Amino acid sequence: MNDRSDGAVGVLWSYTHGMRGTLAGLLLLELASNGAALAQPLVVRAVVDGLEAGKDLVGPVVLLAVIALAGLVLTWLSTYLLERFGQRIVLRVRHRLVRRILGAPVSVVEGRPVGDFLSRVGSDTTVLRHTVTGMLVHGAAAPLTITAAVLMMAGIDPVLLAIVVTMFGLSAVVAVWVLDRVGRASEEAQGHLGGLTSVLQRALVAFRTIKASGTEEHEWGLARQAAHLSYRAAVRAGRSEATVEVVAVTGIELSFIVVLLVGTARTAAGALTLSDLIAFLLYVVYLRGPVETLAMVGSSFAEGLAAVRRVREVEILPSEVDSRPAAVASPSPPGALSGQSTRSTRSTRSGREDGDGPEGRRGNAVLRLEDVWFGYDGRPILRGVTVDVHRGLTVLAGPSGAGKTTVLSLLERFADVERGRILLHGADLRGLDRGDLRRRLGYVQQDAPVLGGTIGESVLYGVPDATRADVAGALRTVGLWSWVGALPSGVDTPVGERGVAISGGQRQRLAVARALLRDPEVLLLDEATSQLDARSERILLRAIVEQAAHRVVLAVTHRMAIASLADQVVLLDDGRVRALGGHDALLSSDALYQELLALPPPAPAHDRRR
Repeated sequence: MNDRSDGAVGVLWSYTHGMRGTLAGLLLLELASNGAALAQPLVVRAVVDGLEAGKDLVGPVVLLAVIALAGLVLTWLSTYLLERFGQRIVLRVRHRLVRRILGAPVSVVEGRPVGDFLSRVGSDTTVLRHTVTGMLVHGAAAPLTITAAVLMMAGIDPVLLAIVVTMFGLSAVVAVWVLDRVGRASEEAQGHLGGLTSVLQRALVAFRTIKASGTEEHEWGLARQAAHLSYRAAVRAGRSEATVEVVAVTGIELSFIVVLLVGTARTAAGALTLSDLIAFLLYVVYLRGPVETLAMVGSSFAEGLAAVRRVREVEILPSEVDSRPAAVASPSPPGALSGQSTRSTRSTRSGREDGDGPEGRRGNAVLRLEDVWFGYDGRPILRGVTVDVHRGLTVLAGPSGAGKTTVLSLLERFADVERGRILLHGADLRGLDRGDLRRRLGYVQQDAPVLGGTIGESVLYGVPDATRADVAGALRTVGLWSWVGALPSGVDTPVGERGVAISGGQRQRLAVARALLRDPEVLLLDEATSQLDARSERILLRAIVEQAAHRVVLAVTHRMAIASLADQVVLLDDGRVRALGGHDALLSSDALYQELLALPPPAPAHDRRR
């Protein structure tokens, strides 16, 4: 067994942790079932001897029937319990994989095809079930059973046993050679199956785009190619598996024929009794079962090697906790990161508190980006960005690729800065627990995915302790309450898979309502009004301005309507802060800002019309 196989066995063995007592019981049950079969040739020999001696055969025949019945019961019980054990292994592995995927950094998960993850969690773990149960039970019981049969055969006639061992040895050499091909072909088939799942998943997510683009045949071609490649590899694996089984059976069949010929000659010569020959032949026939089991276990293990490697690649994905660099956090002001609920004030604050006016917000910054550098794959995105963000509405503007969304990703710690630091109330984000940090933030991404089967579930997502009144307040804040109230099922109205039953603008407002329900200290909006009509945008902007009175609202946008309301505009260009100031000041002084907002440059003062 090579190093790769040794590693796979270790991984398979690790999956049985906490269940090894059950595994031992299943092995004993399997051995008991096989033991009943092993006893039958001896009873048959006794029957033949009794027949020749003219003895009463009732006892031996009844014993033979009892042993056969016991064997059937033990076989059924062993098969059922082993299947249940295998399903428990699959359940455990799937739990581990899903937990690892959900706990991995955003960049790691987004860097892989979704369909590949689905294939590993689905089909690969199913392959593992057959491998674990086959190898750890059948694979362990079969050699022991064969050994017991060989010992009994040795007690009958060593000469015939030598013939059987020679035939089996030759077939085993050929089978081992073929099994290597099974493993390679199975791994290739599983890889192409993951590719097929990825193609199909992508097509279903972008189904309308595919229809509108008329690219059904193109997508069908990609899926057909992946399916065909998987089919060809699976056929190669199947051909090799069939070869292994035929080789094993050939060894049994040839052994039976040779033993029958040689045994008949030895019986005629008086070196062997007829009952011994019959018992020996029955053992040869019996060996077909465990030998075929070993062949199937070998094939299953070869396939399982591919599944183990694919599953293991997910199991060793880095976690966000593992990837967090060490950092020393500065003290935070009391209650700044306490996570204490303030839901009683959610969506009800209509005025600015003391010190919340423009002058009050010019004190210590809530957020500070301090000489922040960050990039992807060696390509810099942010280059020494330094910005103070106070309570109120701050807009991030800039051309595509300037780093606006990257800033929000760094605040959520989907990734960590490479150089510099980001401070929240003076505390370096890298020194804060990710979960605690994210509970203080509200994040709305541009495509605003809907999570939950109904409107209410979507708004409540991530805020399980909120009440129905809280949901109503959040929906009222974003201007959706009248629409929801007019629906026959109200907040219990289904939104459809991926929110297809509602409009894009409604999805965005639901996402904002969900973020507001968290009562975040910092609200992050990434093009959160891009799909709204003018009236809906005004309603949502009113809510955003109201929320900016008592929290930080950091919005990525290219929309004039939001930028004009900003307390501060940060203009990014090529990863650097190009300009910083109020909307009117930038609009009158920066050509890039004018271009981004699709406005003509302001005319000189003496040319402007009154």
